[in-house]
Amino acid sequence: MNVNHPSTKKILNTPKSFLRLIKQNQEEIISRWIERLITIPGTHYEKLPPHEISQWTSQGFFSILAALETGSYRKLDKYLSEISFARLKAGFPISEIIEGLLYLNEIILELLNSKGTLSREDLFFSLEQLDQCLREIVSQFGQTYACALQRQHNLEVEKNLAESESLRKITSALLHKLTTNEVLKIVCTEAQRLTGATGSSLSLLDEDGNLQVTFSIGQPSPSITTISGKDSIAGIAMDLGKPIMQNETTNLLHAYHENQDLESLLVIPLQVNETSIGILDIVNKSGGFSKNDIRIMGLFADQSAIAIENARLQQQAEQLAVIEERQRLARELHDSVTQALYSVTLYTDATRLALDANKMDVAKENLDELRNMAREAILDMRLLVFELHPPILEQKGLVSALRARLEAVEVRSGVIADIVVENEKRLPQDIERELYKIAQEAITNTVKHAKAKKIRLKLIYAIDQFSMEIWDNGVGFNPTDSDTRGGFGLRSITERVDQLNGDVAIKSKLGKGTTIKIEIPV
Repeated sequence: MNVNHPSTKKILNTPKSFLRLIKQNQEEIISRWIERLITIPGTHYEKLPPHEISQWTSQGFFSILAALETGSYRKLDKYLSEISFARLKAGFPISEIIEGLLYLNEIILELLNSKGTLSREDLFFSLEQLDQCLREIVSQFGQTYACALQRQHNLEVEKNLAESESLRKITSALLHKLTTNEVLKIVCTEAQRLTGATGSSLSLLDEDGNLQVTFSIGQPSPSITTISGKDSIAGIAMDLGKPIMQNETTNLLHAYHENQDLESLLVIPLQVNETSIGILDIVNKSGGFSKNDIRIMGLFADQSAIAIENARLQQQAEQLAVIEERQRLARELHDSVTQALYSVTLYTDATRLALDANKMDVAKENLDELRNMAREAILDMRLLVFELHPPILEQKGLVSALRARLEAVEVRSGVIADIVVENEKRLPQDIERELYKIAQEAITNTVKHAKAKKIRLKLIYAIDQFSMEIWDNGVGFNPTDSDTRGGFGLRSITERVDQLNGDVAIKSKLGKGTTIKIEIPV
């Protein structure tokens, strides 16, 4: 904001007799001005220390006196600029500032009336100059104060934007399936940025009721990694359910205990449904932490605690899913491979008996069945072994994992497999994991149940959509037949696609193969 300062304007020459009178009584004028200011009821002047009011009034008086002596407002620029920002910071409304300035006019008028040493002409001329000077000061002060107010407003807007952005990042962490470590990093980074601190750390409660320092960022670093959940600042904060601010060193136990570099500490309890899950420590803010830091960190901590708990629950769910998957593979190993091997043993015994009885036709039939069962067992074993070792999915992505699967299982079993990809790119790991399981289920059904000899996969990566088509030349089925359309494999595919908010279309005809098309938003 540009302000046309009245410092370029000139004041008419003030009578020297008036200036002499003002200088002779300057101590009395300043003293009476101070007394008048501190007695104004219900204003900020009542709350200011006397020495600060004395400094402001003295500086203001001599700046005005200089303007009257030199005939220029230039000397007032610095004073008005400083006083505007200082009193705005102290919370003064502009009306109180102007009221305080106008009291000087009254005090000088009272002095002139009591002294009576000026001629009538000089008195009126001097009062006119003083009045003009004060009016120009009020005008300039109003403009400077408006600039200061706008500057403060801009700073508040920037600060509010920073707070909103940090809260948005935490909320975003709730909506995305981030790992616990990723969420902890976001929380510590944003807490440090919001408060202007140099370091931050997160400690989570373990099963024994102790706090374990799980993540830290910046300097200084925590000096201990395990903290008592009771005899510590953290324990007190969790019991109270309120933040604790320490802008001086303390002997109470905390994560930075006896760290010589620690200057200030803000301890924020993290709670979900009024149950403590840990502590957020923020350290070393220049000038110390304030009540405003406690306010914004209180809002921040509520969101952070939910995001952390959500990530931990997600991690637990993934661990349970791994256990369930291993249990499923164990069941399949028993149901398919073990059963097949047992059948191989039976057909082997039956073939031996047929040969002993010279029943060559029976022996030949048994050997054919034995070969088919052995092939089936080998296919099942390859499927199970590949499912137990799919690290390529996380390392190289969905396309590489599907190629490896087709080559390791289907191609080695005599199936002609082809994969076509357009605009390949990596998707989030959790989405790629689900898509791999969908494709795996479809391919397995194709080989084991549809008896297909050809398979083709087509993957298309668009800007906001991913599509996957799986075609085979197997026996097919009638989609309207209730006995075939609801098979376990197809139900599993449909459920997984639904979890990804996608759509699935299945086309099949007896003797003409099957096509499964999946589309999901990305």
